Amino acid sequence: MELIARISSESNAVEIALKENGRNEPLFKKIDIQEFCKIIRKSFERKAEDNAPTKNIVLLNQQIIAIDEHYAVIKQEGKKRIVNYAENSSGKMLVYNINFPNAIYIVYFIHERVGSIECYAYKEYKAEETELYEYPMPNELSGNKMCIGNAERKIIDKDIVGALERIIFTPYSHSSFSGMNGFSQTKAYFEYLESNDFPYKLMKSLNKKLKDVLKG
Repeated sequence: MELIARISSESNAVEIALKENGRNEPLFKKIDIQEFCKIIRKSFERKAEDNAPTKNIVLLNQQIIAIDEHYAVIKQEGKKRIVNYAENSSGKMLVYNINFPNAIYIVYFIHERVGSIECYAYKEYKAEETELYEYPMPNELSGNKMCIGNAERKIIDKDIVGALERIIFTPYSHSSFSGMNGFSQTKAYFEYLESNDFPYKLMKSLNKKLKDVLKG
């Protein structure tokens, strides 16, 4: 469709010459200026739709409670987990089915790879007012960082939770830890967690809330 318009400041009407596909001669007529504006607007809307980028929408895992360009905050409720422990003293790979704590992970990622992970435990989730505790597992480093070691860091098909799960499933190698009151040896700790509920009352408080670690 081709359209030529003549607008006069002395009139509310617009003179148009409209030539549609299949018509040899243009159609001349006068229309109200508001109707003319509607025609122009619809024309631009159709053009914008035709040139719209291909949809690349990712459905987020329900465990992701916040995300931006490089960070995802992942909340996981406590559950039974299979964990592996590479015992240095015997050289054996020990497998346990333990009660895992409620945890919140702040995953930093770039170029489809996990860069680092901050990890915390919690008793009761209250959004940004959630009280945080030291991550009570043997792979925690200083500054609430998780020891990733040689774990696979690649994020496949934008699945950040899947990448986190693979890192958590990587065998533990620390024989001792300090993130939990009453326990210090990994083997004894995992043996306890196999047959007992997770002892939330023994966790170490960080005197921080979720909103505190999400700032800046």
